[in-house]
Amino acid sequence: MLESYEHIVVRQQVEPLQVFTGLEMSNRYAVFDDRGNDILFAHEESSFIGRQFLGSHRPLTLNIIDSQKNVLLTATRGFFWLLSHLELRQSDGNVVGGMQRRFKVLGRRFDLYDESKLVGTIEGPLLRPNTFWVNSNGVELAKITKQWSGAGREMFTAADTFHIEFTSSSSTEQMRWLILGAAFAIDLDFFENRNRGGLSGIGGFGR
Repeated sequence: MLESYEHIVVRQQVEPLQVFTGLEMSNRYAVFDDRGNDILFAHEESSFIGRQFLGSHRPLTLNIIDSQKNVLLTATRGFFWLLSHLELRQSDGNVVGGMQRRFKVLGRRFDLYDESKLVGTIEGPLLRPNTFWVNSNGVELAKITKQWSGAGREMFTAADTFHIEFTSSSSTEQMRWLILGAAFAIDLDFFENRNRGGLSGIGGFGR
């Protein structure tokens, strides 16, 4: 499915209640092609208490569905203190792969895995906070970029938009699903709580 696209957009959809009250609501995302056509949707399942007090460290499940509301994949992770892990499974329960955040002094990094082995890395340089490169065996497979929405929008809404550019035709369908999952993980780890308190907002804990 994703192999037919060179560029997709992941856009967070924020509830009005969240904007006006500051309460952390379940994340919802829409995935578009470069013409603005709907491809996929994703919605979070998590507890209200976890969202308010654990922030981006909360356990959660993201259900990734098509336009007919069929669940294609689920992305899950448990509570963590420092380094997050996100696992992707097909609707039948088979593991697609996952991503593990790694400690990096200058910048940000995730390792990408298939069912059993390391298949790539994601690197976010310190001086390019909105850009992440996906590499495998020395080949750049994709670039994930958070769109700058302008000072006013960034201040008053938590809605984030990410552009995923598949830069290599060697990316398999499985790897492209992992890259899409990585966009969700990047949003949850680095951008979700930038304007809030909560556990992950205390002194940048866990960032």
